[in-house]
Amino acid sequence: MEALSLGGLYVERKTPFHELDPRAKIAWALLVLAASVATQFDGLKALPVFASTLAALSLSGLGAGLALLLIVNASAFLAAVTLVWAGAYSSQGVLLLALGPLRLTDVGLKVAFGKFFLIMNPVLAFAALFASTRPYHLMWALEKLGAPPKVALTFTLALNLLPSTVKAVREVTEAQVARGLALDRGSVVQRLRNYVPIIVPMIAKLLSDVWDLSMVLASRYAGYARRTYVFEPRWSARDTVFTVLSLLLYGGVAAWGLAPWW
Repeated sequence: MEALSLGGLYVERKTPFHELDPRAKIAWALLVLAASVATQFDGLKALPVFASTLAALSLSGLGAGLALLLIVNASAFLAAVTLVWAGAYSSQGVLLLALGPLRLTDVGLKVAFGKFFLIMNPVLAFAALFASTRPYHLMWALEKLGAPPKVALTFTLALNLLPSTVKAVREVTEAQVARGLALDRGSVVQRLRNYVPIIVPMIAKLLSDVWDLSMVLASRYAGYARRTYVFEPRWSARDTVFTVLSLLLYGGVAAWGLAPWW
């Protein structure tokens, strides 16, 4: 069944980032999150973290289409965040722009970028992690880090079924539109009702796929005991160097973000 494919977000490529131990990449993503939290009130200090996540994303092989989609959505998100935080800090700092009731100051702009990177940096980091790590190795890493087998299995399955679910939703929508379903007509209430012919068959399809998957997993006794792995990643000197450099970079950025007087 195509909907049960475990390819997920993983992209097969030969890059240094792909060859890193999954535990090193998980530690890196968590460090990105910590540095983003520490610099959430100053977007300038979060720029090195953002640049590093973009570099990792380019190595993960997600493709130009998804990168463009992220940039477009991120631009709209940045504009909304800027409006919110510009109003919250309109009385602090140097005035940069005044448009009616909107007053944009340098402090408001820094905070707006900081809040933007607080969301975007971890999203990009974990996207790069999932795209460059095989589901098999990701589940292995989670168990090695102490996660219960059921938790590791459930997380990995949910992550890797997400693209298949999105694809199935698109296929059902296209099929219903081809039969004459108009999604963009009528009032707001009517438009919501127009999605019923999509939601109902979609839920039925997902329930069927989940039932089939549960039968397959139950027959293999999956998730009830720690499984053994034939191919296990080995921690190497490269992983140690990567982790140490990540600690130095993001630790320095976090200290910089928590010390505004520097």
